[in-house]
Amino acid sequence: MARSASDVWAERSKAWAKSAPKGRSQDDTFNRMIIAEANIQPGEKLLDIAGGTGNPSVSIAESMQGDGLVVCTDLTPRMLETARSRADNLGLPIMHFAAADMMALPVPDNAFDCVTCRFGLMYAEDKVAAAREAMRALRPGGRVVYVMWGPYDENPPFFVPQRTIAKFFGAEEPPPAARHCMGEAGMIRTVLDEAGFVRAEERELRYRNAVPDMDAYVTSGLRRSFADRTDGLDEIEFNRLKQALIDAWAPHIEEGQLLVPNFARMGIGWKRQ
Repeated sequence: MARSASDVWAERSKAWAKSAPKGRSQDDTFNRMIIAEANIQPGEKLLDIAGGTGNPSVSIAESMQGDGLVVCTDLTPRMLETARSRADNLGLPIMHFAAADMMALPVPDNAFDCVTCRFGLMYAEDKVAAAREAMRALRPGGRVVYVMWGPYDENPPFFVPQRTIAKFFGAEEPPPAARHCMGEAGMIRTVLDEAGFVRAEERELRYRNAVPDMDAYVTSGLRRSFADRTDGLDEIEFNRLKQALIDAWAPHIEEGQLLVPNFARMGIGWKRQ
């Protein structure tokens, strides 16, 4: 029997909660891009869909400097517990939380100035319907901001560990995950257009994440994203796998610094006045 989406994310949330920051994001680049590109301002009312452990909503709430409202939603209550803890640690009383499916948001019509969704829409079975539900929550003239991962082969954070782990275990590299299903140019804009947003546009987001501690970065990634493969390894085998992955990152090291390329696409659309 196939597991529901909520069951899948409830299982994933265990590793995500363990590796989430206690306060500010360790790499806040995409969050800051969202704030800048969407021109999010203090005093606005913002709804964050599929906000997980608090990205980008924690960063957005900080940028508002105590003036406004940020409602962080996610399908998984455990994720929201972590987001709430981060908000408490940073002193962000303007943040509120609600467990919610993006297909049926528990919010009134025409309530928000901006809706954000970072790396969430690609998991919706009906992406256009999900975008229409976001539009319902927006006031006339409000805007929605979606961020999706670009193609798998242009994102080393995903293909480098996948290929290394497959080789380590003598297995075939798995097909690209669902996170990359909206990675090709034009796909986000098409969804926005079909959902009825106006002035829809799409932008590329690219940067290189400077990793201060490669050992910690690799260890955290293995524990968080590949727990099903690593939980059964003894310490010697885990360290062998970790070293193989550290070696695989060699092409992205410059002057002793690991610089991890990231590529996403952002779609922005406005609700008709």
